[in-house]
Amino acid sequence: MKRINILVVIFTWLLCTANTCNKEDCRKKIIFVNNSSKDIYIEGGVNMYPDTLNFNLWFPNPNRNPQYYRVKSGESNNNIAGMRKRDCPEKMVEQGRVFIYVFDAEVLETIPWDTIGKYYMVLQTYHPSIEDMESSNWTITYTGE
Repeated sequence: MKRINILVVIFTWLLCTANTCNKEDCRKKIIFVNNSSKDIYIEGGVNMYPDTLNFNLWFPNPNRNPQYYRVKSGESNNNIAGMRKRDCPEKMVEQGRVFIYVFDAEVLETIPWDTIGKYYMVLQTYHPSIEDMESSNWTITYTGE
């Protein structure tokens, strides 16, 4: 019986540490601002690397839910796709595990997703460091340049 209690404690500890965020420690959200003249879509990835990214395998087309992932010109969004609710942006950025992909809305809505992935039709990729995020007050600004 004592052995089972120890196993339960270890299992519970593993579950708690596997969850990337202690809710008291996680107070930051990444805010994405679109200062370009075009509408865009943003998609977040955790533990993905741009040189090996296969869009069809890693995540579906972000235009599946434009109300969440489309950012109109001059607007902002703090619902980075790919970041699950239990993920803590602070911890994920600190671990170097966050990538944010920016897509042209017009391209995303007119070209098949497999073609976008094949030719890596990404406007910009962000891989923010904790220092970047702290100095920008957890805001990433896309200017289209």
